[in-house]
Amino acid sequence: MKRVILDTNIYGLILKVKEEEKIINQLSSKKDILIYGFDIIRKELRDVPKKIKIDNKNLRVVILNLYDKIIKTHSLENNSYIKKLAENYFQTFKEINKNASKKKMMNDFFIVACASKNNLDIVVSEDERTMFNQDSLKTYRIVNKIKGLSTPEFINYEKFKRLLI
Repeated sequence: MKRVILDTNIYGLILKVKEEEKIINQLSSKKDILIYGFDIIRKELRDVPKKIKIDNKNLRVVILNLYDKIIKTHSLENNSYIKKLAENYFQTFKEINKNASKKKMMNDFFIVACASKNNLDIVVSEDERTMFNQDSLKTYRIVNKIKGLSTPEFINYEKFKRLLI
């Protein structure tokens, strides 16, 4: 069983490439892949402005419905351990990359901390600039090794779709 979390940007990408029905159908037929949600991701999706439309529908409503259909009841919540782990990631990242912006990095660090703490296998993201650039990957490996946690595999959307076939 592969336990997976989709970064916030993946939900928007699924809508952009109009593959929501295909992804939902493939996930329902795959019994060896379980998609988890996370309250930080849902909050980011809720922050989509109400005025934005997609195919004459409210994007925020559409994207939240997609999220709910994909994760079903498998939602993880932020807690003090995940917050501390994300902080550890940021402190270590700052040592590696002196120009680190906490504002830009923390939600990604929360998502990876959630995945690491809950022993998820895969994080799917298109965010190579922050979530899985070389400095970030090095950071996760260092901190997770110290904490005795496994670091999830990071894949992009195309590789995720290949998993579903």
